[in-house]
Amino acid sequence: MTKINHDRPTLRLLDNYRRELKAQQREYSVADDIPRGSVGKSKMPRLSQTAQAKIIDMFDRASAYFRVFSNYLESMSPAAGISLRKKRASLEEKLNEAKVGLTDSCVQIVLEAMREKIDGKTGVIKWLDWLQKEAQRTNDHGLYDILEIGVKPAFEKVETAIAKSALR
Repeated sequence: MTKINHDRPTLRLLDNYRRELKAQQREYSVADDIPRGSVGKSKMPRLSQTAQAKIIDMFDRASAYFRVFSNYLESMSPAAGISLRKKRASLEEKLNEAKVGLTDSCVQIVLEAMREKIDGKTGVIKWLDWLQKEAQRTNDHGLYDILEIGVKPAFEKVETAIAKSALR
């Protein structure tokens, strides 16, 4: 059973996307048709099973990041107790680890997009475009955060790695 946190709309939205990807996975085993159900007004692009697994991992890491971020913000509150304020340094360290984990997961998605592009496919590229449009459509700051602290640095890491390998 999936966990839904109704107090955090971003986590609920990510859970809905995760469910849609899992429905696509089930449909791969049943039929090769386009998925019938969709979250929101625009349909999530069809993805390979490899890409689905990487995106679900990214959603899991994003959810973990948002939970740690929430705890960190709570520790900064003037109403926070002494014990919570003492944990702030360790929470900041966990927050940085969660951010790195999210970015690393997004690097895998970017690499999968590049692999698909070489093979003449565009599923992940369309999905990244869809995610950006969903962030604008829903005006969800959590999706914007995923794009800013996950996807954007992932593209920069891959670009840097390619540039370094080209110099060799």
